[in-house]
Amino acid sequence: MAIAVAAAIVLAIAALVVGIVDLTRSVPATAPATSTPTALGPTSTPADMAVANRALCTAISPLMADSNRVSTTFSNLGPAGSPGWDAGKDKFVSDTKDWVGKIQPVIDSRPDVDPYFRRSLQRFIDDRRFLIADLEEGGWQPYDQTNWNDSLSALNGPLNLCWDLGIKW
Repeated sequence: MAIAVAAAIVLAIAALVVGIVDLTRSVPATAPATSTPTALGPTSTPADMAVANRALCTAISPLMADSNRVSTTFSNLGPAGSPGWDAGKDKFVSDTKDWVGKIQPVIDSRPDVDPYFRRSLQRFIDDRRFLIADLEEGGWQPYDQTNWNDSLSALNGPLNLCWDLGIKW
C-alpha cells in the first residue's frame, strides 16, 4: 500500500511540473493566419447585425400581426371543446399553416440576424407547428396548453427585440 501511495505522489508531482512548464512557455502574440474560412457561419459586425435585425423585424411585422389576430380570434371562441372552439378550430389550423408558409421563407432568407432573434422566432414558429399538428389529429390535449404557453414564451424574443428597434405589431 505504501508503494502505491508513493507512486501516486510521484505521478502527481510529475503532472504538476509538466503543467507549470507548459504554463510558463511563451505564447505567440498572434495566432497563425489561416486561409480557410471558419465554419461558424456568416460574420457580421454589430452594426450589420442591427441593420439585419431591423430588416427582419420590418419584414415579419405584418405577419406577426396576422398571427396575433388569428390567435386572439381563436382564443376568444371559448374553452377547448366548446361549440365555438370546435367550430373555429379548423380555421385556426388552416390560417396558422398558411402563416407558417409565409413567414418561414422570410426567416430563411436572412441568415445574418442576431442568432438569438433567429432561434427564438424559429422556436415560436415550431411551437405553432406542433400545436396545429396536434389539433389536426383531434381535440385539445392537456400538453397542447404547454405548447401554446411555450410559443408565447418564445414570442418574447422577437417581440422585445423588434419593439426595442421601434417596430411593433
